[in-house]
Amino acid sequence: MRHTILSTTAIALAACMGMSATAGVRHVNALGAGTGWYADDVRTSAGVYLNGTNSSYQPYFQGALASSTADDALIAQQLYFTDTGTASGGGSGVMVMDGTTGNAGKTSVRYYGAGAGIGTLNSSFSSSFRWYSDPYSTSRTVALNFLVLGNNGLKYSMSWLGTGTQINAWNTFSVNADTAVVNDNGWRLYSNGAPGSAAGAAKSLNGWFADATYGSILSGATVVGQGFNIGSYQRYCRVGIDWLESSLINNGDRVEFGIVPAPGAAALIGLAGLAGSRRRRN
Repeated sequence: MRHTILSTTAIALAACMGMSATAGVRHVNALGAGTGWYADDVRTSAGVYLNGTNSSYQPYFQGALASSTADDALIAQQLYFTDTGTASGGGSGVMVMDGTTGNAGKTSVRYYGAGAGIGTLNSSFSSSFRWYSDPYSTSRTVALNFLVLGNNGLKYSMSWLGTGTQINAWNTFSVNADTAVVNDNGWRLYSNGAPGSAAGAAKSLNGWFADATYGSILSGATVVGQGFNIGSYQRYCRVGIDWLESSLINNGDRVEFGIVPAPGAAALIGLAGLAGSRRRRN
């Protein structure tokens, strides 16, 4: 966990060796090829799609929209990382998904890794994440999402909404293939290749695998990416994602979002603590 207290000796040694102080944890503080996390469906308050040169996942647009560094800058206004607690987090490092002043914006982010698919969609899937909901005039529940290459060659977007969101508080959501639909919240399927009325239904993941139309399409399909979104028409909504655990990402180990000290800086902090401890003992 982020708030576990470690000895300064352990921190210094881990930093000097170029390792995370917590085994298995991956820290993410930027978008792009360096982390495998990308913006893919970010829209301005006027509903204009943004395709950044570095921050966007280019295959998502399939050449339909030119990329630009100007769009990178605009994306960074809606999707960014912080450890200050000034936005969505109360002092804990987060990836902020910020709403827009208009009423047609959207923010979406996914882990695509190297772009060859991150795993297979099946009944062994499980995921948990911790997030903060800021007390804006309106609010959104963060959706967990997939981009899936179906067994029929078509791409499908799937989004899961949990229940019981607390505003101005931390929320921890967990889901697996058996998680039941509650208050019409569950996995929803979206695609140009899916009829809207049928795809609009919410089901558990195993429910989709058993579906007469989509079961053979989705079961065992390739998951191109997994991430988060706060939906279209997200006016005055802002959330912060603290961490994610997924059976499809980082071997199931935790992904921590937010700015972390560089290894050299962490080592200096640890050594300074050791020095202070020695002075107090002398």
